[in-house]
Amino acid sequence: MTSPEAKKILGLYRPGAADANDPEVAQALEQAQRDPELRRWFEQSCAFHSAMREKFQQIPVPAGLKETILSKDRIVRPAQWQLPLWLKAAAVLVLLLGLGAIWFQPRPRDRFSDYRSRMVRAALRQYRMEIVTNDLTAVRHFLAGRGAPADYVVPDELQKQKVAGGGRLEWRGNPVSMVCFEGGDKRMLFMFVVGRSALKDAPDSGTELARVNKLLTESWSVGDKTYILAGPQDSALLLKP
Repeated sequence: MTSPEAKKILGLYRPGAADANDPEVAQALEQAQRDPELRRWFEQSCAFHSAMREKFQQIPVPAGLKETILSKDRIVRPAQWQLPLWLKAAAVLVLLLGLGAIWFQPRPRDRFSDYRSRMVRAALRQYRMEIVTNDLTAVRHFLAGRGAPADYVVPDELQKQKVAGGGRLEWRGNPVSMVCFEGGDKRMLFMFVVGRSALKDAPDSGTELARVNKLLTESWSVGDKTYILAGPQDSALLLKP
């Protein structure tokens, strides 16, 4: 996991929550320990949210507030200069909290580059295949049974590689098919297939090359499906779907 990827994940982290139990958050925390700049940013983010939570806890609850809120009688709102001090302090804290959310909020993780990065991380973690077989038809049947895309098109060049198995992943609630091929020298090639509608900026019919972490990726779309092929950076396999 790279530091920018870890920063996106840690931007949603809140001290004291159960977020650290999430595998991606755990990886991001490990990356923060390796990257001094990321660690400083993360410590500042945690300090800010901890301070905000402490300030809110210090605000006393006025006597009779619950009864007043639930009262059916009409509540006459006082002029702003007549507002009690505790209410003014609460308003200031809400404003600060809102600004803090803007400062530390990561960009939405729904772009194609985010999806591609997530799939590469799955491959680098040596994701365990749910079906191990050299029969591509068997892989299709398995994925179809799990509700993942099964009507994908394997490019001619990739069909020359021996299939090893596959599995089902998810991206923001959308099923993703992972088909694994043997790339030689005990190295694997991973093909990921997702519905094109799951991505805001899916690549077009042409192939898009990119190096992500330790892998070389090729991406393209055919019909209503978007594909990613990921393998070693020295791979000479170039697809022309």
